[in-house]
Amino acid sequence: MSRQQLGRFRHVGVAVRDVDAAAERFAALLGAVPDAEAVHDAEQGVRLRLIRLGDLQIELLEPAAEPSPLDSVIKHGLGIYHVCYEVDDLDAELSRLQASGVRTVSPPKPAAAFGGCRVAFVVCQGLMIELLESPGPRPPTTESSRPGPE
Repeated sequence: MSRQQLGRFRHVGVAVRDVDAAAERFAALLGAVPDAEAVHDAEQGVRLRLIRLGDLQIELLEPAAEPSPLDSVIKHGLGIYHVCYEVDDLDAELSRLQASGVRTVSPPKPAAAFGGCRVAFVVCQGLMIELLESPGPRPPTTESSRPGPE
């Protein structure tokens, strides 16, 4: 069985109660610098802010909906919410992972923080993985995979 690479590592998502306070604390203690201003993503039910800590990009996420997908993570005091990989073809990668038994917890949706590029979330062995579709042209769809009239 050949191994297939998931994609390019993009960032680590960390659940926090307040993205601005967390960004300030990371800056004061560890020298983190902001990559962008905070963004509200109503589709995902979170408010987020990207910061950079050396070579590592961190996506700080705070709840912005009731209920929030972050509630159980924050309740249990866990910080790391997900790891993110950028993929060229989100639909193909999801199909591949689902065929291998990986569970999708959030289907593809546009993400406000990434210029509307679609994201999906899957869980593999307890690890939440965000798949971020690369910006730019999508790979062509083959005729056999296009939905057609019945």
